[in-house]
Amino acid sequence: MKTEDQMTDMPDLVVGLDIGTTKIATIIGYKSDDKIDIIGHGRGESTGVQHGLIYNINKTVDGINISKEQAENRTDCFKVRNVFVGIAGRHIKSIEYKHVLTRINGKDFVIRQEEIDRMLNDLYNISVPSGERIITVIPQHYVIDREMDTNEPVGMLGELIEGYFQLITGNESEIKKILMCVESAGLKAEDIILEPIASGLSCLSEEEKKQGVALVDIGGGTTDLAIYCEGNPVFTKVIPIGGSIITRDIATVCQITEELAEKLKTTCGTCIVEKSNSNHYITLPQFHAVQPRQINETHLAKIINMRVQNDILDQVKREIENSGYADKLRAGVVLTGGGATLRHIKELCQYTLQKPVRIGIPEIGFMRNIPNDLKHPMYSTSLGLLKYGINKKENALETEQEEKPVEEERKTNPKPENPKPDNSGKKNGNDGKNTSKPKNTDSKPWGSNFIMKKVQDFFEGLVDKTS
Repeated sequence: MKTEDQMTDMPDLVVGLDIGTTKIATIIGYKSDDKIDIIGHGRGESTGVQHGLIYNINKTVDGINISKEQAENRTDCFKVRNVFVGIAGRHIKSIEYKHVLTRINGKDFVIRQEEIDRMLNDLYNISVPSGERIITVIPQHYVIDREMDTNEPVGMLGELIEGYFQLITGNESEIKKILMCVESAGLKAEDIILEPIASGLSCLSEEEKKQGVALVDIGGGTTDLAIYCEGNPVFTKVIPIGGSIITRDIATVCQITEELAEKLKTTCGTCIVEKSNSNHYITLPQFHAVQPRQINETHLAKIINMRVQNDILDQVKREIENSGYADKLRAGVVLTGGGATLRHIKELCQYTLQKPVRIGIPEIGFMRNIPNDLKHPMYSTSLGLLKYGINKKENALETEQEEKPVEEERKTNPKPENPKPDNSGKKNGNDGKNTSKPKNTDSKPWGSNFIMKKVQDFFEGLVDKTS
């Protein structure tokens, strides 16, 4: 617990809000000594969301309020106002897009980060199909002068930059629902983040991202896939099936409640039929039957395996193959999300994808004293949203500090009348076109007074000759 005096001495606190299919989580934290410290967290039931889509605003707002209040109570005095919120669901789409930037005098001046940022920002303004909205833009790679292919163009020379990007779009009405729920809970969304990107921040190492890795986040309503190569996300996909459908299958077949089915799945279930005990029978309580029913553990395993194999892992395999990066995943696959805790799913995933697999715990970049109940794959997105928000605020602060000396320099040392072009080939901020005009002074041969003097001398000479 933090006292009020300690809270005053802290840097700005950041809040991540994960509106999932099975839970709504609020995480409060801040950065200290290059690590993120968690000071508050809360969880509410998510009864208004299916397959990552909000269908009941009131129920979702109730879940947000419960999780927010729990998180606030753990901090003693902090009140949540702004949040970084995640988005997923079957409406998420990705589009490949090429954007070109031509540089004047590009062979004389190196490519700057500002130019790459401008390319990225331009894409948020392009037209997309009606009813959709761009959520995020993910750089893939750049080609310089149609010769050099790179992921790091800054510092290179070139007159033509061809950028290849992945545009992530979402249904505008679904995005509005998220914002409506957040605002109805008395909060403001500072940014909306694609959930698999958030999960990657909390449970993937930088080395794995460089080597090439596929993150598979199996949530309650969706399975999110994000592929990283050479340090950057290069492919994302949202599969609209998660662990909840397995729970519903068990409940339907066994004629029990979903709460009991979920408990059965996590305590007695396995993803591999051969790993089950055919001699073990599980007693199921019945509401109206005189005698309780029983289910064989192997029969339960078949129900689970059918969904996990056919509807989740086979689809993940297909998307990885279609991405074009299947042969570049030298670090293999990282499984996370609540579905990653199913018994033997790691082995089944390794067999299906034919790649090394590990279970991703959300702990990268966080203090070691992170609460034990958060050290669970189901909180990868929640903690990733918090980390994203902290990184974004940190980057914004660094940019502000870098720009401040420049502004002060401009005030104390005004620009000359005819400045030389900067490293980007621009002159006077007009994209390489010098629009400044020379002044008409007598000291210059093109001055108007000089020309009139010459004309006057000419006519006076004629008068002298005629006279």
